[in-house]
Amino acid sequence: MGTNSDHMIQKVTSELNDEILRELLLSGEETYRPVPSATNDVDQPVWRVRFEMAYDSSVGVGLDINGEITIGRQADPPAVITLVDPEEGDQLGVSRRHAILRPTPSRLYVVDLGSTNGTRLNGRSIGVNMPYSLSDGDRLILGRLEVVVRIIKRPSSAHTSLLHAKADLADTLPAIARTITAQLDVDDVLKAAMDTAISYTAADEVTVWLVDEQTGELFLEAGRGLDDEQVRRLPVNDTMPGKVIETGKPLRVNRQQDGEQIKVKTGYLVEAVIYVPLTLAEVTFGVLSAAHREPGKLFTQREEKLMQAIADYTAVAIQNARRHQALKSALARRSKVLTALKYALSSDMRAMLNSTVGYAGLLESYDLDEDTTDIAHQVVLSADDIAQFVEKLVEATALSENAERNHAPCDLVDVVSRAVEDLRPEAEAKDIHLDFQLIGDPYIIQGNGTYLYRGVLNLIDNAVRYTPAGGQVSVALAYWQGDIIIRVLDSGVGIPEADLPYLFDHYFRGKESTGIGLGLEIVRTTVEAHRGTVTARNNDDVGAEFIIKLPTTLRLT
Repeated sequence: MGTNSDHMIQKVTSELNDEILRELLLSGEETYRPVPSATNDVDQPVWRVRFEMAYDSSVGVGLDINGEITIGRQADPPAVITLVDPEEGDQLGVSRRHAILRPTPSRLYVVDLGSTNGTRLNGRSIGVNMPYSLSDGDRLILGRLEVVVRIIKRPSSAHTSLLHAKADLADTLPAIARTITAQLDVDDVLKAAMDTAISYTAADEVTVWLVDEQTGELFLEAGRGLDDEQVRRLPVNDTMPGKVIETGKPLRVNRQQDGEQIKVKTGYLVEAVIYVPLTLAEVTFGVLSAAHREPGKLFTQREEKLMQAIADYTAVAIQNARRHQALKSALARRSKVLTALKYALSSDMRAMLNSTVGYAGLLESYDLDEDTTDIAHQVVLSADDIAQFVEKLVEATALSENAERNHAPCDLVDVVSRAVEDLRPEAEAKDIHLDFQLIGDPYIIQGNGTYLYRGVLNLIDNAVRYTPAGGQVSVALAYWQGDIIIRVLDSGVGIPEADLPYLFDHYFRGKESTGIGLGLEIVRTTVEAHRGTVTARNNDDVGAEFIIKLPTTLRLT
């Protein structure tokens, strides 16, 4: 093949965007089955999609989706479509009716139908009955069946743009806002913004350029329909996107009739282009652009306003996504620190305490003078106190991470009565009368019985500790119409009035208390994990009263 032929092939190929090129490459060897209708209606938006197996891109299923379809394990056309044979689908955990694909003129949505093993999009669970927009290259996992979504052809731009042109701008903006600001990942924000821009302007190309804070240049962060992906950076000076960065104002340029095409960069010409600023707090940090390559296509003032609205929502969503990611990273670091702390406390420190107790106990067994024996005994007692403290610290640390997990059917009567009986020996040792009263008709709730037991145990333990010999501690569990009440009442000295407002603050400890407030921290965290409240007050006569309120919405039976 000669030089001229090579040059012609290169020129023709350079004029094809990724979507068109993929369609040409696959159209000769792939059959796209219209579903659910056997024929594609001219008035119905049609999405041509190929679902490639993640393990082998040469294996896939091609569909022309012209209406809502269900993907599942057992084929039942046209209602249910399968991507693999039923036996393989069963082995990979695909449900009989796993998910819906719902096409619209501008979006192709996937919705999980409450499948047994769930649906994940790009590594994240999509939940149940929540629509998520699919984009080209997305990785969709149904159970354990992983496919790559290849959007070969979208609904015709004429169909989409005509539909959107009829919509009032005020009616359009809320839908745009929901689509973009619902994303919590920067990549998903940019993907939603570009898909929205293409949908509402029928542009051939959409790009997002951000400012490099170190060099001041613009770098290509994301793009759709790009011809030349080698151009990744642009100077701010003497470029159209650079002018938008400098002025903070949009720029729209259309090819004039009989005029020359618009030069975006050397060797790259378009029919029309829009650049709109990405701005937050009056600082422009990037540019959203759209371009038409097809002769005769222009951008209108209405489309410029739409692009600016998309850019404004995108700027806010990028900031929110970055904050979300920063918080997520901070929580991940915190989780690692807490895991290391729990391991150190539960393993290393316990081992050292056991060694201390062992050696001190060994000293007690020797025939030593009275002072030395007494010192050894005090070491054993102190080590036991430290061991209990470590136990509470491990528990408080675990609660902060897992308080809302592992909820199961729970019998509060059993939980509270066990806590009462487990502390009865301590109460009897101080000649304290400890009683338990059940009020109302009990029922099973959804909760964490272990943590609830520890929370109630801590309240009763405090009551016994601060009640003088011969006093009384009363525990009541009441099932009222609006709340479930757990009340612990003692006849001790009460709580200093100055401490009451801060009693359940993180690790608060009153001046007269020992420790660092771990017991009440466990109580507070446990109750909040069950959507309840805990309060404390002094009685008019004597003693203090702690009241836990749990919502009746926890009820199971």
